Amino acid sequence: MNSKVIKAALLIAFIGSSAFATASNISAAPAVENAFSPKQGAEQLVLRQIVSADRTLRVAAYSFTSPVIVKALLAAKKRGVDVKVVVDEQGNKGKANIAALNLLVNGGIPTRTVSAYAIHHDKYIIADNRHVQTGSFNYSQAAAKSNSENVIVVWNNQELATSYSKHWLSRWNQGKTFRSSY
Repeated sequence: MNSKVIKAALLIAFIGSSAFATASNISAAPAVENAFSPKQGAEQLVLRQIVSADRTLRVAAYSFTSPVIVKALLAAKKRGVDVKVVVDEQGNKGKANIAALNLLVNGGIPTRTVSAYAIHHDKYIIADNRHVQTGSFNYSQAAAKSNSENVIVVWNNQELATSYSKHWLSRWNQGKTFRSSY
C-alpha cells in the first residue's frame, strides 16, 4: 500500500470519509489553506497536516488537551515519524492537560514544558520542515468545539518552515523534560 493511501485511510479514521478527496491532494506547489472553528474545519485541517508528515513533526502549544490530536500524533509516531512537542508549563497543569502529555510521553513522544516566558503562547506544527500550521487554535477540545479559532497551513514553503523550526528549537532548548505521572 502506498503512503498516500495509508495517509488517506488515517485521515478518514480521524475525521470521516468527507476528507478522502483532499487527503492525497497535497502537491509539491506552495499553497495556503485556512479554516475556522467551531465546526468549520479547523481541527480537520490540523489533522490533515499531521497526517501529511513522512519524517518529522514539531509541535509548539500553549494549552494541550485534545484527545483527537494526541491520537493523530501517536499514529504518526507509530508510522515512523519523529514527533516532538513543547508546551507552556503553566498552561498545562490541569487534569486533561496532564493526561494528554502523559499519553504522548508514554507513547514515546519526547515532550518538554517551557516556563521562561509569562506565557509560551505559540500554537504551530511543522511537518517535514516543509509545511507550517499556525493560528489561534489551541490543541484542545474547546478550540475545536466551542471557541472561535482560526487555522492556517502554508504547504511547501521550506523557508517559512525553517524559520519556524529555528524558533521551535530555541523553545525546545529552554524547556524541561515532561515526565509521566504514571
